Amino acid sequence: MKTWIRSALVASIFTSSHAYAADNGVNYDPAHSGAYVAAQKANDFATMKKVVGDDLTQIRTLGFSRVKTFYSTYCTINGQNCVSIAELATARNMRLMLGVFEFPDHPDWTQAQINAAVDAYFRFPGTIVAFVVGNEDMFDWQGNPQPAMQQRIVTDMTTLRSRTNNKVVVTTAQREPDWLRLVASDPQKVLQSVTVIGANIYPFWGGSPEKVNGKSVANGIQATVANLASKTTKPVVVTEEGWPSCGNNAGMKDMNIESEIDYFSTWKTRQQNFDSYYFAAYDKISGGGCPNDDADRHFGLCSESGLTKDVRLMKCK
Repeated sequence: MKTWIRSALVASIFTSSHAYAADNGVNYDPAHSGAYVAAQKANDFATMKKVVGDDLTQIRTLGFSRVKTFYSTYCTINGQNCVSIAELATARNMRLMLGVFEFPDHPDWTQAQINAAVDAYFRFPGTIVAFVVGNEDMFDWQGNPQPAMQQRIVTDMTTLRSRTNNKVVVTTAQREPDWLRLVASDPQKVLQSVTVIGANIYPFWGGSPEKVNGKSVANGIQATVANLASKTTKPVVVTEEGWPSCGNNAGMKDMNIESEIDYFSTWKTRQQNFDSYYFAAYDKISGGGCPNDDADRHFGLCSESGLTKDVRLMKCK
């Protein structure tokens, strides 16, 4: 729980002249696995738990000790049994930015996520480095604010802080342009409610090529983070960034494995004063296969089956 959490509390990482040792990690969702999805539908708790455990073992073997999730717990379709990812992470000496998913039409399901997050924090001390409430849901895809969701997230963040005695970092993962929109207008007081800014930053979705003047655009994330921190006056954690290995999205550039390799290689070695969670450990379940899928399905370091996509990217299996 060192580095950026300590830095968040003293609000000094952007003014210090000393080197900053970032704690980077990777985003993870077990729904990449067909076996997991089938087991969830069949209320097969044992298989669900095995898939998540095996995934975390692989992620740990690949060199990641920190994982960001989108849910705090993973339940069978009937809701009777839930996999505690915090328990499985603790057994592997891993740390979590634990997601709390906001179900727009089912606040009771969200409440269950909150309860599970609080339980995990106390049952597995030291495993949870932060709660991440909601993901890219405070504004729609056109940049229009969603006031009801903003208020829900603020309320839920406040609840989490209160129930954990204000000892845990709480944020929400939102697109970097949406944080700047909040700087201009924030009637729900989102910026006042977060300890750090959780920013999803994707040059790819902005239509950028992977290289500008011969250098990976991953090098430019430092400047983007610095700008956002200066506008919000709070430290920034990059909750998502990455590059796809293929896709058929109009207007997007460099949807190929060479570009993903270049982006990830730069991400691993660049100098930075913020933490970043790469998106993602695994490709999503394919809809039509490369290159006919939406690029969103192909940001993984490993294939949806946990296999190696290219040894130059990551040796999976």
